[in-house]
Order: sequence, then structure tokens, then C-alpha cells
Amino acid sequence: MRILLVFFIGFLSFFYLSEIIKRLIGEFRYSIAGVIFMLTGVIVGFYGGGLLPQGLNVLSAFFLIGSGLGAISHHLLSKKFLFLPRKEKEFVLKHENIFERLLEILPGALTWVALTSPIWLSFALPYAVAYLILIADVYWLLTAFRIGILILIGYKKMEWAKKQNWLKSLKQDFPVAWEKYYHLILIPTYKEAAYILDSTLDGILSADYPKDKLLIAVGFEERDDQEKIQSTKAYLKKIEKKVGGTFTTIHPYELPGEVAGQGSNKNWMIKHIVLQLQKRGIELEDVFVTTLDADFVISKQFLAGALHKYLSLSATERDKRTFTGVFLYHNNYWQTPTPMRLMATGTSLWQLAEMVGSDKYMNYSSMSINLKTLLDIGLWIPDKVNDDNGFYWKAYFHFNGDYKVIPHFLPISADAVQDSTLLKTFQNQYQQIKRWAYGVEHIPFIVKQYFTKEIDFWNKTDKVLFKIWGDLKWGFLAIFVTFGSLFIPLVNPNFKESVLAVNLPIVSSWILTITFFALFATIYVHEKTAPPRPKNWSVFKKIWSYIQWLLIPIILITISSLPAIDAQTSLMFGRKLEFRVTRKVRLLQ
Repeated sequence: MRILLVFFIGFLSFFYLSEIIKRLIGEFRYSIAGVIFMLTGVIVGFYGGGLLPQGLNVLSAFFLIGSGLGAISHHLLSKKFLFLPRKEKEFVLKHENIFERLLEILPGALTWVALTSPIWLSFALPYAVAYLILIADVYWLLTAFRIGILILIGYKKMEWAKKQNWLKSLKQDFPVAWEKYYHLILIPTYKEAAYILDSTLDGILSADYPKDKLLIAVGFEERDDQEKIQSTKAYLKKIEKKVGGTFTTIHPYELPGEVAGQGSNKNWMIKHIVLQLQKRGIELEDVFVTTLDADFVISKQFLAGALHKYLSLSATERDKRTFTGVFLYHNNYWQTPTPMRLMATGTSLWQLAEMVGSDKYMNYSSMSINLKTLLDIGLWIPDKVNDDNGFYWKAYFHFNGDYKVIPHFLPISADAVQDSTLLKTFQNQYQQIKRWAYGVEHIPFIVKQYFTKEIDFWNKTDKVLFKIWGDLKWGFLAIFVTFGSLFIPLVNPNFKESVLAVNLPIVSSWILTITFFALFATIYVHEKTAPPRPKNWSVFKKIWSYIQWLLIPIILITISSLPAIDAQTSLMFGRKLEFRVTRKVRLLQ
């Protein structure tokens, strides 16, 4: 453990020291000094035993190697080359496809290295593994309590936002500006039943917002059910005089350069609707766009609240931001099996915590944005499955780092995963999480933009490391914390005789038990926000719905971690994921 500690101390200290050197000296190629440090470390490690006390040569060697790597890493990331900028750039461009493939391999490789570390590290460094597990336990503990506190704060913000009359506030705070804006709602759909789509449209019509300023657009896929397409068109025809306008588009299948999915469908919708808006004389900068999944039912104040949040920012800031509400999977909540309910609650409340506590919250499922800004960014990335994550990074680099997602905390009610049978429901939930986790497909784009865009070094480095660490811990952390300590004595029997071997499971269990108390914040907010339990439920089902939280550890490993590992491993081996619609069924319909 001391070896790893001195290595990371050396790495981090010289990484930050390199920033000071860069600012003071400028063009000095301190990557050369980094190489010298590393070579010195290797020499000290092999030949320093006779000059330094026993063991000190090894610690010194790892400190020097870490220091050298820290300096080299900072030079590469900040100056975008190591030693010869022109030749290195030519080399990378010549082998661009190879580098892109390596970056696709990176997330899965990191996850598998982390997952298997308790096995291969235990041969030589069993104590290091034990301490790493304890560090992971403490990190899990602190993260759980952090999320619990943020969930409570987010709940208070959501409750406050729901009680406001945002249309009235728009008229009072922006008496002239707000009236010029049209609100365009984009609803891409594929395979969702017509009755699900109808509830989404009904929610829009029920919104407390001037109907003549509402523009409703539904984007179908060419392969969708024709009967559903015609019935939805008939519904829109019936309501078109009640609103400012209705639009429908049909996205062709297998267009060049596209992956069938929401991103390419929304691009098709915007490109065709813009032409119709221009014919009507509507200025593009006067259109505020909100994207909704086909099962999303917005709250009454949602549209007015989103526009109010937009106008509350300065003119120079608002058009570099997107805006989002709170996601609650309540449309069919008590119909779904317990694991799906827990996954739905965990997803929505984790999103709520991230909205409150992180300036790096990324786009998810729904957003609001000025139409001209959306066009300037270049819409969604058309050839990727994970459109939300990709849009965040495209916007971030488009605005050279000056981009954020701003929450307004007004709720959207969505469908939890539910299919016609229990087995299909589990399959759908697994595939949905796998698709979300497939955001790792954007790593090559992110890294390429990192090295080509002139953005503040610490800003972009912080964002990219946050992305990589988020993907890594999604796949490995829960499994590492739960099972990591089991492998050490199996691999290295000598470890069983140590004091640490006896105390490790005891200390870990206490830490994880204390962590479970952080769940009470989630339970409290769940009981405050979830729909009432069905009155026809048996006593047993009601009791089970209160103690269902005991399944959380199993859910984290099975329905959360395993799909993430699957997604990263698929990309690692070049198996591209196709967009797969999560089937939505409401059994009471």
C-alpha cells in the first residue's frame, strides 16, 4: 500500500507542479524531465539497494516513476504533444482509425482491470488490495450520504417550484419579452402504443401556457405501426385549431451516416419543421424547444417554468444553456415489478441529486433550448445510439467549455419499465440500462475534441475525468466493494494469518451497514412523491412495498452494474449497439 501511495503522491504533486512550471517558463518541454525522472526511478529501484536503507530504494523508485508520469501526463494534456509536435500530430492523423479504436477499447479495459484487480494484485500486494477495498468502502459511504443530502435539497426545490405560478411570474418579470416566444415540443416516437402517446399530448394541452403559442410536433419512424401513425395524425388534426400549430414527420430508415434512434429522428424533425416555421414568418430565435420522450407527461407549470428559467439568465448566457426538469417514473409505478420500481426511483432521485450538487450534470431524456442555438450547435450526433450524452459533449465543445444544463425542478412523469411478462420486463430493463451506459461510445469524440479545442485546461480536464470516472465506477464499484475482499485469501492464503485479514470483513461490513442509513433520504422522498399505493392491494403487497429497499444491493449489482459492463465490453470488442426502444406497457389500460 505504501508503494501505491508514494506513486500517487509523486504523480499528483508533479502533475500540479508542472502547471506552475508551464505558467512560469512557458515553452519549456518538461516532458523530457519527466522521462529523466522515470529512468532515474528504474535505476534506483534496481541498483539503489546498496546505497539506500532496505525498502527505501523501492519507495524512492516508485515516487520518481510517479513524478515522471505526472509531468509527462500534464505536458501531453496541456501542450497536446510530448516531444515533437509536428511529427506526433502527423503520426496521429496517419493512424487516426487505430487511435479511435484504442479509445473505444479504453473504457471496457479500465473496467476489467479494476474488476479483476483483487485477483492479480493479491498475488504480490494483498495488503494493497485490502486497503483499496477499505478506501472504496469509505468512498461509497461518503457518496451515499452526499447523494442523500442532495436528494433532500432537490426535493425541497422541486416542491417549491411546483407551488409557483410560473405563467403569472412570466407576465410580471418579463412583461414584453416572454410574449414573443413560441414553445415547440418535439416528441419522437417509435413502437409506443397510441394510448401512451395520447397521454403525453393531453399533458401538453393541460399545461398552464397560452395555447396559441404551443407548437406540437410528433416524429414517427418509417417502420412504425401505420395504424398508430394515422390515429395520432387524426388526434393532432382534431386539436390543431386549439394550439399554435401541429407538425408530423416520418423519419426514413437507414439513411446514410445515421443510426436509427431518437437523435437522428429529432434531427429529421427539426430540419423539416424549420422550413415550415420560416414560411409562417416565425423567427427561429423566438422559438423555445422542449424535447419529450413519447411517454413523458409534463406538469402544468412545466412549460412556463422552463421559459422563465431561460429568460432569468442574461442574454449572453441563456443561449449557451439547456434546461431540464425532474424525472419521476410514476405513470405506471405500482404496476411494475419491485426491481423495476427500485431502478426507476434510484434513477430519478440520483438525477435529482446530480442536478443540485454537480456543475457537470449532463443532458438526460428531455431538455429545453432556444431553436437558433440548437441549430448553431448542429443538432444531435446522428450516428450514435446515446443521443443525450453526445449532445452534451457536442454543445460543451461548441461553446468552448461555456455550457451547462440548468435545472428548473418542475417534474415530468414517465413510465417505469413494464412489459407483458416478467421475463420481458427484466430483459427490457437490462437493455435500457445497457443503452444508457453505452454513452462510452462518445469517448473517441470527447478525446479528439479535448486535444483540438482551445478550452481552459482545468475546465476540460475536470469534465473529461468526471466522465471517465463516472463510466468506470458504474461498472465496477458495486461489485468491487461487495466481492473484492473474498478473493484475497483465495489467491494468497498467507493473507489469512494477518490481523488485517481478520478485521477487513468486519470493518467493511460496518461501513456498508452505516452506508445503508443514507438510503433513508431516498425512502423519505419516495414516500412523499410516489403515487398512492393501489387500494385493492393485499396487506402483504403493501408491507412488501415498504421493505422493498432491502433488494437495493442486489439491484445495484445485477440491473445496474452488469449492463454497464456489458455495454463497455461490447464496445471494447467492436460490437456496435443499435438503438433499441424500451417497450412501455400500462397494464391497467
